Amino acid sequence: MDDDPGFRQCDSGQLTFNEELTLQLDNIRSVNVNRYEQLYGEYAAYRPIYKALVGRSSIKVFLYHANGTWTLGHGYIKSAYEFGRVNDTALRPEFITGVWQIHYNGVWRSNNNLKLRCTGTWFYI
Repeated sequence: MDDDPGFRQCDSGQLTFNEELTLQLDNIRSVNVNRYEQLYGEYAAYRPIYKALVGRSSIKVFLYHANGTWTLGHGYIKSAYEFGRVNDTALRPEFITGVWQIHYNGVWRSNNNLKLRCTGTWFYI
C-alpha cells in the first residue's frame, strides 16, 4: 500500500459542525445538534454512519450517505424525514465540500459556510 501523506483520517469517530446547527423537529420543537459520534460497524453506501449527541433527549438524528447525498435524518435505513442534505460523494463527512441544504420552517436553505470537522485525534495513514 502506498503512503499518501496528504490523506488524514479522523481517528476519534467524533465530528462537529463548525457553527451552531438548529434542526426543526416539528412545528413546536427544535434541537441544536452540533456533535456526532460514529456508530461503529454501521455503514451506508460504504460510508460510516453517525448519530447526533443531543444530551438526554430521546430525539434521534443520524448522518449517513445514500444515493450521492450525505443526509441528516431521523433514521438511516429508511429516513422518513430529512433535516439537512448535501450532494457530495466524499467517503467521510469531514471531507465534504458541497453546500449543505438545511430544512427549517418548511423551507430548504443553503448554508455555504457549514462544514463538519473531526473532533479529536487525526492520524495519517
